[in-house]
Amino acid sequence: MRALHRPPALRAALATIVVAVAVMLAACGDSAERERGRRLFAGELPAAGHIKGHSEALPTDASRCSNCHTARGAAASAPTSAFGPALSRATLLASVSRRGGPPSRFDESKLCRLLRTGIDPVSIVVAQSMPLYDLPDEDCHALWTYLTQAD
Repeated sequence: MRALHRPPALRAALATIVVAVAVMLAACGDSAERERGRRLFAGELPAAGHIKGHSEALPTDASRCSNCHTARGAAASAPTSAFGPALSRATLLASVSRRGGPPSRFDESKLCRLLRTGIDPVSIVVAQSMPLYDLPDEDCHALWTYLTQAD
């Protein structure tokens, strides 16, 4: 059987189109993930949370991240006037001492562990006022994407 011969210019054009489509699909997925993460952070999508030691779920308004944290942008470079630190790519990925422990940085799995168990990257328990969340992996991924990707 004879193989189909394509001129080099056509092969290059087809390869460029394939790469462009893959980049566009990835950007659409990232954009949807970021938006879902933003909505979770703001409390527009409910995230079931409770206070450690209590089985009752917190009201949705009481468990949104934005109650205690700012996210991204200029405001994310300084602590909030509320309870928790600002959350951004810089603050999560920087290797810094948190809560008196050794320097650490977050990755997606460490952020998800903290949200679900209240234990930070170096196994220090965060303040009891921080809710524990019953987040599915998809929601945790979306939140991480929102907090760590630039606009």
